Amino acid sequence: MIYFFYGDDSYRLKKTVEAFSKKFGSDDNLNTSLFEGDFDIEKIRSDVMSLPFLGKNRLVIIKNALSGKTVDTKKLIGVLDKKPESTIILFIEDGQPDKRSALFKRLIMEKAREFGIMQGGELVKWIREETKKAGGEIEPKAANILAGYFGGDLWQLKNEIEKLVAYDKKVTEETIEKLSIANINVKIFDLTDAITAKNKEKAFRVLGELLDSGENEMYILSMVQWQVRNLALVYSLKSHSEYEIAKMAKLNPFIVRKSLAAVRLLCHSHEGGNPDEIGFNKIKSYYSQIIETENDIKTGAKEPDVALELLVNKLTD
Repeated sequence: MIYFFYGDDSYRLKKTVEAFSKKFGSDDNLNTSLFEGDFDIEKIRSDVMSLPFLGKNRLVIIKNALSGKTVDTKKLIGVLDKKPESTIILFIEDGQPDKRSALFKRLIMEKAREFGIMQGGELVKWIREETKKAGGEIEPKAANILAGYFGGDLWQLKNEIEKLVAYDKKVTEETIEKLSIANINVKIFDLTDAITAKNKEKAFRVLGELLDSGENEMYILSMVQWQVRNLALVYSLKSHSEYEIAKMAKLNPFIVRKSLAAVRLLCHSHEGGNPDEIGFNKIKSYYSQIIETENDIKTGAKEPDVALELLVNKLTD
């Protein structure tokens, strides 16, 4: 058999590969081969064609071959076509491979599985299941909050779940806030909340905390842009219920709730004029100023930290 696992979710990819290797590999590694970085076709051919030693199967793992610049794709496909039944080949690819390549088109016809970043109900379900595995239980609202804070970063979520369960077997919204989970996503929510509320003092305080923690300026800017994108998306669907928006926009309910509150604030924080039009124009203004700040940083026109401070100052005026 030939298996092909790939995708952006490195956590599930790693855990699935570990389980796969445990199932088909051998404890002494006599019947297991790993190729990563060095894709010597003759060596791969030799290991693939060899019969297992005192075992049922031989496992050959080939990692990131689709992104390998030295891979002879044509010869590798030829090896796959001639492999014996006793050899199991597992291809692993971190991230998104080139789907136009001949090797991808060959592998996708085998037992292939993509591990995309979890979101929405699937992510909340995973959080609840992992909390149960850790010996605890979590309220639905608390699970949504964690999903909103960390998105599909299962590595961070796993660590936070273990920390929360160690503190209290029953994970609630209150215990999450009490432990003051330090994460850039949380701070970004605080920053955008302060911006939409025109709370200059709070906005500068949160930005200072992000910079002092060593976060990269461009990453902070990209996260602010991501949150403004959510504002625009929720704004366009604001006539619908929270549940409908979450389903239509494929966003976590917690993010929708936070974004809706900001949208309402934008639409009603001005006197005179059409509130909807004012809110829409304000979001457009946020976007244009973010793009301008990005250009200033990339071209070296302004130092990254100075550019961010100027941006926050403009957005809170």
